[in-house]
Amino acid sequence: MPITETENKFLNSLVVDSIIYRLSTEESLSYIQTRFKKISEASYKKRKAAVLSDESTQVWLNHFTRIGFVQHHKEQMEHIQRVEEDSMLQFFVETIKRNRNEDRILKLKQDIRDNVKLLSELGLGTPVISAIKAKLERQADAKTIQVR
Repeated sequence: MPITETENKFLNSLVVDSIIYRLSTEESLSYIQTRFKKISEASYKKRKAAVLSDESTQVWLNHFTRIGFVQHHKEQMEHIQRVEEDSMLQFFVETIKRNRNEDRILKLKQDIRDNVKLLSELGLGTPVISAIKAKLERQADAKTIQVR
Protein backbone atom coordinates (compact mmCIF):
# COMPACT_ATOMS: atom_id res chain seq x y z
CA MET A 1 0.00 0.00 0.00
CA PRO A 2 1.54 3.36 -1.02
CA ILE A 3 2.28 5.90 1.68
CA THR A 4 0.92 9.43 1.74
CA GLU A 5 3.02 12.52 1.14
CA THR A 6 2.89 13.31 4.86
CA GLU A 7 4.05 9.80 5.77
CA ASN A 8 6.81 10.03 3.17
CA LYS A 9 8.03 13.30 4.67
CA PHE A 10 7.89 11.85 8.18
CA LEU A 11 9.76 8.71 7.10
CA ASN A 12 12.48 10.81 5.48
CA SER A 13 12.81 12.84 8.68
CA LEU A 14 13.28 9.60 10.63
CA VAL A 15 16.03 8.59 8.20
CA VAL A 16 17.64 12.01 8.69
CA ASP A 17 17.46 11.49 12.47
CA SER A 18 19.20 8.14 12.12
CA ILE A 19 21.97 9.80 10.09
CA ILE A 20 22.37 12.67 12.53
CA TYR A 21 22.57 10.35 15.51
CA ARG A 22 24.85 7.97 13.60
CA LEU A 23 22.67 4.93 14.13
CA SER A 24 23.66 1.64 12.53
CA THR A 25 21.34 0.20 9.89
CA GLU A 26 19.88 -2.19 12.44
CA GLU A 27 19.38 0.58 15.00
CA SER A 28 17.84 2.82 12.34
CA LEU A 29 15.37 0.16 11.26
CA SER A 30 14.37 -0.40 14.88
CA TYR A 31 14.03 3.35 15.47
CA ILE A 32 11.87 3.78 12.37
CA GLN A 33 9.70 0.79 13.31
CA THR A 34 9.17 2.24 16.79
CA ARG A 35 8.26 5.71 15.52
CA PHE A 36 6.39 4.76 12.31
CA LYS A 37 6.23 1.24 10.95
CA LYS A 38 8.56 -1.50 9.78
CA ILE A 39 10.40 -0.86 6.51
CA SER A 40 12.81 -3.06 4.63
CA GLU A 41 16.55 -2.58 4.76
CA ALA A 42 16.55 -1.90 1.02
CA SER A 43 13.93 0.84 1.44
CA TYR A 44 15.93 2.38 4.28
CA LYS A 45 19.17 2.35 2.27
CA LYS A 46 17.43 3.89 -0.76
CA ARG A 47 16.00 6.70 1.35
CA LYS A 48 19.31 7.21 3.13
CA ALA A 49 21.14 7.49 -0.19
CA ALA A 50 18.57 10.02 -1.42
CA VAL A 51 18.92 12.09 1.73
CA LEU A 52 22.71 11.96 1.62
CA SER A 53 22.80 12.89 -2.05
CA ASP A 54 21.72 16.33 -0.88
CA GLU A 55 25.03 16.41 1.03
CA SER A 56 25.41 15.57 4.67
CA THR A 57 26.20 19.20 5.44
CA GLN A 58 22.62 20.11 4.56
CA VAL A 59 21.38 17.32 6.84
CA TRP A 60 23.48 18.67 9.71
CA LEU A 61 22.42 22.26 9.00
CA ASN A 62 18.79 21.21 8.93
CA HIS A 63 19.18 19.49 12.31
CA PHE A 64 21.13 22.37 13.81
CA THR A 65 18.59 24.92 12.62
CA ARG A 66 15.62 22.87 13.75
CA ILE A 67 16.97 21.74 17.08
CA GLY A 68 20.57 22.67 17.91
CA PHE A 69 20.34 26.40 17.33
CA VAL A 70 17.11 26.65 19.28
CA GLN A 71 18.62 24.72 22.20
CA HIS A 72 21.73 26.90 22.10
CA HIS A 73 19.60 30.05 21.97
CA LYS A 74 17.53 28.88 24.94
CA GLU A 75 20.65 28.06 26.98
CA GLN A 76 22.12 31.51 26.28
CA MET A 77 18.92 33.17 27.45
CA GLU A 78 18.87 31.07 30.63
CA HIS A 79 22.51 31.97 31.42
CA ILE A 80 21.85 35.66 30.95
CA GLN A 81 18.71 35.43 33.08
CA ARG A 82 20.74 33.85 35.91
CA VAL A 83 23.34 36.63 35.64
CA GLU A 84 20.55 39.21 35.73
CA GLU A 85 18.96 37.59 38.80
CA ASP A 86 22.31 37.61 40.57
CA SER A 87 22.89 41.26 39.67
CA MET A 88 19.40 42.16 40.91
CA LEU A 89 20.01 40.36 44.19
CA GLN A 90 23.34 42.16 44.66
CA PHE A 91 21.65 45.47 43.80
CA PHE A 92 18.90 44.98 46.38
CA VAL A 93 21.39 43.92 49.05
CA GLU A 94 23.54 46.96 48.34
CA THR A 95 20.58 49.38 48.38
CA ILE A 96 19.34 48.27 51.81
CA LYS A 97 22.75 48.64 53.46
CA ARG A 98 23.15 51.44 55.94
CA ASN A 99 26.38 52.67 54.31
CA ARG A 100 25.50 52.36 50.64
CA ASN A 101 28.28 52.11 48.10
CA GLU A 102 26.90 54.41 45.39
CA ASP A 103 29.61 53.47 42.88
CA ARG A 104 28.77 49.79 43.24
CA ILE A 105 25.06 50.55 42.92
CA LEU A 106 25.67 52.49 39.70
CA LYS A 107 27.76 49.62 38.28
CA LEU A 108 25.07 47.10 39.20
CA LYS A 109 22.40 49.28 37.57
CA GLN A 110 24.47 49.42 34.39
CA ASP A 111 25.02 45.66 34.49
CA ILE A 112 21.28 45.10 34.89
CA ARG A 113 20.55 47.43 31.96
CA ASP A 114 23.10 45.60 29.81
CA ASN A 115 21.55 42.23 30.69
CA VAL A 116 18.03 43.46 29.94
CA LYS A 117 19.21 44.80 26.59
CA LEU A 118 20.95 41.52 25.78
CA LEU A 119 17.88 39.48 26.73
CA SER A 120 15.76 41.76 24.59
CA GLU A 121 18.10 41.29 21.62
CA LEU A 122 18.05 37.51 22.07
CA GLY A 123 14.27 37.62 22.30
CA LEU A 124 14.17 39.43 18.98
CA GLY A 125 16.18 36.56 17.49
CA THR A 126 13.19 34.25 17.89
CA PRO A 127 11.42 35.56 14.75
CA VAL A 128 14.67 35.05 12.82
CA ILE A 129 14.80 31.45 14.02
CA SER A 130 11.19 30.97 12.93
CA ALA A 131 11.93 32.38 9.48
CA ILE A 132 14.94 30.10 9.02
CA LYS A 133 12.90 27.11 10.18
CA ALA A 134 10.08 27.93 7.74
CA LYS A 135 12.55 28.25 4.87
CA LEU A 136 14.14 24.90 5.68
CA GLU A 137 10.72 23.26 5.92
CA ARG A 138 9.81 24.60 2.46
CA GLN A 139 13.07 23.19 1.07
CA ALA A 140 12.44 19.87 2.81
CA ASP A 141 8.92 19.74 1.34
CA ALA A 142 10.30 20.31 -2.15
CA LYS A 143 12.94 17.60 -1.67
CA THR A 144 10.42 15.15 -0.21
CA ILE A 145 8.30 15.47 -3.31
CA GLN A 146 11.39 14.78 -5.47
CA VAL A 147 12.33 11.64 -3.47
CA ARG A 148 8.93 10.09 -4.05
